[in-house]
Amino acid sequence: MIIKARHHWFYYPFFKFYSRWMPKLDFRKVTLHHSLEDRQLPILMIGNHVSWWDGFLGQYINLELFHRKLHILMLEEQLRERMFLNKTGAYSIRKGDRSALESIRYTADLLSDRRNLVILYPQGKIHSIMDVPVKFESGWYRVFRYLDHPIQVVFYVALFDFFSFRKPELNIYLYEHAYEGKSLEEMNRDFNACIFRSMDHQKTLA
Repeated sequence: MIIKARHHWFYYPFFKFYSRWMPKLDFRKVTLHHSLEDRQLPILMIGNHVSWWDGFLGQYINLELFHRKLHILMLEEQLRERMFLNKTGAYSIRKGDRSALESIRYTADLLSDRRNLVILYPQGKIHSIMDVPVKFESGWYRVFRYLDHPIQVVFYVALFDFFSFRKPELNIYLYEHAYEGKSLEEMNRDFNACIFRSMDHQKTLA
């Protein structure tokens, strides 16, 4: 059995509060770079997995732009070590186990409701921000087989730089992805193109 997402009456609002305000305290500046439209569809957001901050950044983006109920797919062993995250929308997948298919179907079910946003990190674990190009793992991609309606797929790339300041700046680049008909390899290629495009822009900020 998978661990399904919960949204506790106290923990989830606190998670939203923390995600909105702590980045503004811990970073000198937080900037979202995008030209996205909210198409009023369920949203699947795919990010680069580079830091402890990632789940909070996903919620920060959601609060700034989309205002959906957040769900985050996590490895079961990691979620069991931090079960309070289950009360903030996290749910589990166990790689290599028969229950992984249940997690995939559960993800597709969440994406049947336009009030939901699901975050995935297809790299599977945290990598250095310099570890590019990134390589997606394959299991999560099966979610597209179980979708019977359109969704909005958004890539995000989080980049940190100190420049000449004591605190780092956080720049988050968002891109809408035309996922229809794309293979896993094509999505992986397109995501890396977004990373390199973001890095090119980041160089101009120094």
